[in-house]
Formats: sequence, C-alpha cells, structure tokens
Amino acid sequence: MKSITKIFLILGLFAFLLVAFAPSSSVATVNLESDGYTEAEAKLIEEKGEKFTFQTEVNKLMNIIINSLYSKKEIFLRELISNASDALDKIRFLALTNADLLGEGEQSNLDIHIKIDKANNVLHITDRGVGMTKDELVRNLGTIAQSGTKEFIKKVSDSAESSNLIGQFGVGFYSLFLVADSVVVTSKSNDDDQYVWTSDSQSSYTIAKDPKGNTLGRGTRISLHIKDDSKEFLDQEVIKQLVKKYSQFINFPIYLYVSEEVEIPKEEQEDSKPITDDQVEETTTTTEEGEEETTTEEEGQTEEKKTKTVYKWEELNDSKPLWMKAAKDVTKEEYTEFFRSLSKTQDTPITYSHFKTEGDTEFRSILYIPENPPSNMFDLEAAGSGLKLFVRRVFITDNLKELVPNWLRFLVGVIDSDDLPLNVSREMLQQNKILDAIKKKVIGKFISMIKELSEDEDKTKYNEFFKKFGSSMKLGAIEDQANKKRLTKYLLFPSSKEELTTFAGYVERMKEGQDQIYFITGKSKDSVEASPLIEQAIKKGYEVLFLVDPIDEYLVPQLDKFDDKYKFTNLARSGVKFNEDKEEEDQRKQTAEEFKPLLSYLKKTLSDKLEKVVISKVLADSPSILVSNSWGVTANQERIMKAQAHQANAQPQFNSKKIMEINPSHPLIKKLLNRLNEFGEEDETTKVSAHVLYETSALTAGYSIDNPTNFADFIYKLMMINGDSLAQTNFETTKNENSGPSVSFGDDDENQQQDFQQPPQSTHDEL
Repeated sequence: MKSITKIFLILGLFAFLLVAFAPSSSVATVNLESDGYTEAEAKLIEEKGEKFTFQTEVNKLMNIIINSLYSKKEIFLRELISNASDALDKIRFLALTNADLLGEGEQSNLDIHIKIDKANNVLHITDRGVGMTKDELVRNLGTIAQSGTKEFIKKVSDSAESSNLIGQFGVGFYSLFLVADSVVVTSKSNDDDQYVWTSDSQSSYTIAKDPKGNTLGRGTRISLHIKDDSKEFLDQEVIKQLVKKYSQFINFPIYLYVSEEVEIPKEEQEDSKPITDDQVEETTTTTEEGEEETTTEEEGQTEEKKTKTVYKWEELNDSKPLWMKAAKDVTKEEYTEFFRSLSKTQDTPITYSHFKTEGDTEFRSILYIPENPPSNMFDLEAAGSGLKLFVRRVFITDNLKELVPNWLRFLVGVIDSDDLPLNVSREMLQQNKILDAIKKKVIGKFISMIKELSEDEDKTKYNEFFKKFGSSMKLGAIEDQANKKRLTKYLLFPSSKEELTTFAGYVERMKEGQDQIYFITGKSKDSVEASPLIEQAIKKGYEVLFLVDPIDEYLVPQLDKFDDKYKFTNLARSGVKFNEDKEEEDQRKQTAEEFKPLLSYLKKTLSDKLEKVVISKVLADSPSILVSNSWGVTANQERIMKAQAHQANAQPQFNSKKIMEINPSHPLIKKLLNRLNEFGEEDETTKVSAHVLYETSALTAGYSIDNPTNFADFIYKLMMINGDSLAQTNFETTKNENSGPSVSFGDDDENQQQDFQQPPQSTHDEL
C-alpha cells in the first residue's frame, strides 16, 4: 500500500513539473472587445490565430525600452507617427507608376488619424499607407533584421539621451510599450487580406485573419491599450502638444478626433425643444472645410444651458512644407522644430542653410549641420541618410549615395527638385545628370556654412563642430579632389602653440625663412607632446602640428604641399632638416666623424633591425630614437594597421628596417662611445647596452617590441652588472674605512665578472 502511495506521489509531482515548466503556447490576453470586436470575434481571433515567439533581440529591446526609457515615454507618439508617415510615403511612391493602388474615395486620401477612446483606455492611430501583409507583420513586428541592433542595444543601455536613439535604429514601434500594456495592430495591404496582430509585450504574439473582413480599405491601425499610469496620453490637449512638438512638419495631414464645448446661438436656443430623459439627439453638419461636426444635447437639458459638445476631426499640422516658404518668413524656432522632426532627436542644429536655386537646375533645400553625429556616420553601407529627396513635394528616397558623398552623410535636411521626373526610380537616380548639379550645390552650401562658422570671432562654435565632424571633412579632402583645396583651408589641428589651428594660421606664425610645416602623428596629444621627436624643433622655436586623428595618416600624403608652397615634414621620418648656418653644418660633420665608430658598431650589431644609424637632427634631450625612412611604416601607422588587422582577424607584416638616430650631446651616448673605444667591439656590456638602447628607442618612438622576453633578458643582465659593481663599490669602501682583510666574491662571482668582462670600477661607474 505504501509503495502504491509513493508511486502516486511521484506521478503527481512529475505532472506538476510538466505543467510548471512546460513552454507556454498561449498568447497574452488582449482585450479585443474594446477594439470593436464582439466576444465571438475576439474568441475566433484567439482560437484561429497563429502563435509566434518574438526574436531574442526584440525581447531584449523591449526590456531595455520599457525599463530604461520610462522617463521619456512620450516619444512613442513621435515614433508611431513617423512609421505611419513612412507607410504613406511608400504607397505614394508606388502610386507614381500605378495610380490604381491608391483606390478611390476616402481611401485615396493620404493622412493619419488619431482617436482617443477614454471609455476603454485605448488610443488609436490609423494611416492609409501601404499596409502590411501577414508575412510583413511577422517580419516587421516580430523580428529585427537590421545589422545595427546589437549596437543599438549597447548604446541605448549606456546613453543618458537614449530615447533619441530609438528612431535612428528603426526600432521605434516597440516604444509603444512605454505607455501600453498591450497592442492590437490591424493592417490591410493591397497584396493580402486584412490581418490582426496582437501582443502584450511578453515573449509572444498572435496573427489572425480579421473576422470583420476588410474594414480599413488599405493601411494600418495601431490600438494602444494604455496603462493606468499613462492615462495622460488619453487627453486630447496632451496629444495636440506632442504632435506639435515632434511631428509638426510631417508631410501628411494628422487629424485628431476632438470634442469641444461651443456656445449655442440664440436662434438655436429659441428653436430647440425640451428633450426627454430618454432622448439624445445628434445632428451632423459640414463646415466650410468639409469637417463633420456632431452636436449632442445632453439629457435633461434646460433652457439655461447655452453650450453644446461638438465632435470633429481637427488637423494638427496644417503648416505647408517649410522649404516652400521664403527664408525671411521662417523663424529660428520653426527651423529648429523642423530639424527635430527630421532627425528624430531633440537636439538643436549647429547651423543651417535655406536656399533656392534657379537656372539650369531648380530645387529648394534646407540643410542642417546637426549638433551630434549620427550613430551610423561611418557606416558606408547604411541605406538611409539624414537627407530626404522630394520631387515636387513627393518624397522619393533618403538613400542618396549618388547625391551626397560619404563624407557628408551627417547632413540633415530636404532637397525638393522641380526638374527630376516625378516617377524617378532609385535606379534612374544613379544615371540622372541633374543630380550632379544638385550634388555640387549641396557641397558648395556646406562649405559656405563652415566658412561662416569659422569666421565668427568666437571660435568656440566652429571648434566644437570640428571636434565632432573633423574626421568627415578630412575624408572629404582625401576623396573629393574637386574640393580638396577648399576643404583643406578649414581643417583644424592641435599644435605646440595653439589648442587648434588651421594650416593658414600655422603659416602666419612661421619663423623667417621657414618653408616647411613640421608635424608628428600619434595616438593622443599627450603622447606626442612627450615624444623625443619634437625636442629639437621646439628648442629651435618651430611650431609642431599634432596629428592625432587616425585618418591624418592618410590625409597628409594626399595634401603634398599647402598653398602650393609649404612642404609637410613628418618628424617621425628620416631626412628632417632645419634651417642651419654653415657653422652648424660644419659642426655636425665633425661630430659625425667623431662618432663614426659608434655609428658603425650599432649598425653592425643591430643589422637585422636597422637600415642605418645616423646623427640625429630632431633630438635635444633624449639619447636616441627610431624613425622610418621616406617609404617605411611609422610607429603610428604600425599602430593603426595592427588595430585594423585585429578587427579583420589578420596578421600584419612589417618588413621595413628602421633608422636609429643618436644624440651625440647626451652623456649616455658619449660614455657608450668611450667604452667602445676602450674595450672594443667584443665587450659584453657594450653589446647588451646596444640592444637595450635599440629597444628603448623603439618604445620611445611608439613602436612595439618584437620580443619582450629578449628585452627583459638584456635588462636583467645590465641589472646584474650594475648590482655586482655596487657590491664591489660597497666592499671597497668598507675595507678602506676599517682597514680589514680582503674578501673574495667566490668562484661564481669571478665567472660572472669574466662573462661580462667587468671593467675597472671607475670606468664602469661612468656607464
């Protein structure tokens, strides 16, 4: 009996575990009846609908958005309206070649409608856009195919302004869960039946064919079931303010179903009759604008009541496209709001240009330089950009690789052409000659904007701009040969005399007779300021440019000379020359002859690493340094190439030998020459010193050491030599002071001293 009881207990426990840990196949409960479905229709959707599980990345995104961006929850409306606008743009573009796609009657009106259902706590946003098929609902709302998803997850987790990142990465739909605990998406595409997509932001969603049939005609309705703590978004005044704040310049009408109390005219009061308790009279009138107004007279209305409630669709963004206005008629605040609607941020643009061109090519444009670079500024494969192309107010594309060069991808704005054909396709854009004229004008306007910024007495604004977008301008100087000279004039670099300077500013401060622009490249300003390579230039009073942007290594070879006169000289390469008089030249030749034995010895000892050893012209305080020849790889280039190879999982090869420059005025170099002359080339200490000198020269120059273990061995040997010398010195001092007996170091010490060929004490102390 006990065994049977035990079996039942085990089976019961097993059944409990199966239920407790079995994957849930049910979809979160969504109140479909509040969306106009009958109880039977809602049950049909739940039973017949297909169940899906969100892609892992979607779950992560929703978790981050809901938990990290709660203070910025109002941006959900911006994102949903932007998505609706995109859907309208798509159907309008498709209709350029097939007008039947728009349909007839109200269905052909391209607009967005927002309706508040306070009774059921639901907010409806409806567009007559392209709509989605069943497969598109799965692809667009259940998965994220964008390559930038991981980058978004990282940035949105770290950024204090993370809400501004949502629109940039195309995940704005999920922001609705900031304010809604569930959502119903109803969508009808011309290519499929009408479907209903439901979810409550958990791990799953369902899709079912709409039992009501085709009620939308075409387009999408998003019904948000608002959370209890977000009911302010069921207030029409709040919605009005948010649309004005974020979506004022959306290219399609945005309507809100509003109610308002209006005074009843006296003649209506005289004609009105008392209403019984069970009567509610509704009258519909049409305004001059064609809006429907529904008048409801409340129960038990008395003659004293002089107001009535009017319901109507109110257009919230009735401003015409900003670029169609004259610049003098647009306020700075309007420009800022328009920028924010385009960039999907709350930033303030650095500057902007509103212009119209006439002549062979006619177009209108507003161009902005944003406050912050876009997240994909250097993603040259990204499809979209901040610029949108319109043809006679019809949106065509924001994929403008043929119109905007890579280095100007950060620009935000609109270009509206009157000359391009209305049915222009993206393929035709690649071959249309009108685009060349537009492209030149856009680049010219950008250069005009930065010229105006740079000429401002207060350089702060331009300096801040350049810190953020300078790399793009340098890329332009490399890629755009037609505008290279114009762009080069506005490039900024830190220097030994200025926080930031142009090439022209450097030339103005040149020493008399100077015809070279001296520069050094490196990882950071601090590192190059401490480099031995600039010692002599600074000592002689020359200004040195610090090129610490990785792209600078590719920029300078493209520049050749500045103003066709001043040559660029890299202090990290051999052959540096300063203006010297004949006395200095003669002294240098004499010094080279004096140190010729050491130069030859170092070259011979380090022949596998060095091309040659020379007397340095760049060192003033350091004993030695490594430099590259005119075609070799500098230390900074080697650092950049290794970083690039690491990203590509490759192993770079650096076969070029370096050039060692020694400073003959440094005590260490003088003493090394003396030791070589006294003990010859076989002296072990001299050999070890030569290797340590090379390795430390490489480190000081910024090169990496080929074999750190060998370098450590050389250091240990020197430490042992110096340690023995110190012990011998202490012993001799003690013996002299105490007149005590002589003490031997022992056999090991003698052998070690013999191995390193210890010199007399006085000579060793010098080294």
